[in-house]
Amino acid sequence: MVNVPLNSEPILNESESLQTADSSAQVKRDTSRADAVFSGAMRVLHQHDWKGLSEVTLANNRRADILAINHKGEFLIIEVKSCRGDFASDEKWPEYAEFCDYFYFAVDQDFPTDLLPAHTGLIICDAFGGAIIREPSLHKLTGPRRKAITIKFARLAASRLYQSLTPPMA
Repeated sequence: MVNVPLNSEPILNESESLQTADSSAQVKRDTSRADAVFSGAMRVLHQHDWKGLSEVTLANNRRADILAINHKGEFLIIEVKSCRGDFASDEKWPEYAEFCDYFYFAVDQDFPTDLLPAHTGLIICDAFGGAIIREPSLHKLTGPRRKAITIKFARLAASRLYQSLTPPMA
């Protein structure tokens, strides 16, 4: 992860510890549950012929956990939630709607799904896969927005491929 020090803002360092710029106290984050849900969600997408990218920054500077495209050029966003507290503390997810045709939450089987809005899709998964439990409402992107997202998706995918194939410079 990238360390960007801002006055008393959280910083993630290489050991995945959460600390503030004001204090040297570190709190270890257990991301295993979220990582398992994320892996399962990516597998579900693959099984349904969606091609996904993780951690995609949108034009409104929000970061989608997963942005995926299908053979029709439709986009979906998946927001991974690991627990009730994760969902309750996140008020940003409605801002993703203008950047996708479909919006899903991906959670594990222990998540209290009654908290999730009925108009959103629901995927329940673990590290090995999962199932789409509820399809979301369709919100068609406008033509210009779809074009912009398609170009961003293609360029980001190409950039990540390049980075994975190019040895680091010493």
